[in-house]
Amino acid sequence: MLTTTIDTQRLRLRGYRPKDFEPFWDIGHSDFEIARWLTGLSWPPLRSEAEATAQSALNADPAKDTFPFAIEHDGKLIGGVDVQKAGDLSEFPEIPTLGYWLSQAAQGHGYMLEACVAALHWGFAREASDSFAARVFATNYASQRVLKKLGFEPVGVCVRYAKPLKTNVENVIMHLPRDRFEALHGDAYVMMGAAQ
Repeated sequence: MLTTTIDTQRLRLRGYRPKDFEPFWDIGHSDFEIARWLTGLSWPPLRSEAEATAQSALNADPAKDTFPFAIEHDGKLIGGVDVQKAGDLSEFPEIPTLGYWLSQAAQGHGYMLEACVAALHWGFAREASDSFAARVFATNYASQRVLKKLGFEPVGVCVRYAKPLKTNVENVIMHLPRDRFEALHGDAYVMMGAAQ
């Protein structure tokens, strides 16, 4: 069985805990500069919505559900990365997807790339999947750079309603074949075997 705690050079990825809720609220849900890039968050933020998201994270089954990893740096929550089960992206319903967010204070240090590499090793090993997909706002250039460094390439566009912006937003759909990812970042089974 795959571990749900992954240590990278600077970070720890782990399942969420009840004590994570307050920092999750403070640095994520209630920060517009984070929420504005996430289609599903209401603005102004709703504590009930954040509590429902947190409860779902606590109950996630790593073997089959979308699994949200909390990202820790020096023992503090700084963000999250979700290995989402197939079906999240209607344009590629058979392919699992990747989602992520990072607090403003933690941006600009390469943490998101480091966390996503670890999460994708875990995801490819868990899913035995040939590819992952992702969706990113067309104007979110920083996030697109992270995805390209992971090996994702754009394959199309779609439009999604963004709750925090209260408008439809163009998104770029990106695709990552397993062989391209592993050529850049190493074999998923080998990397996850080392993380067990």
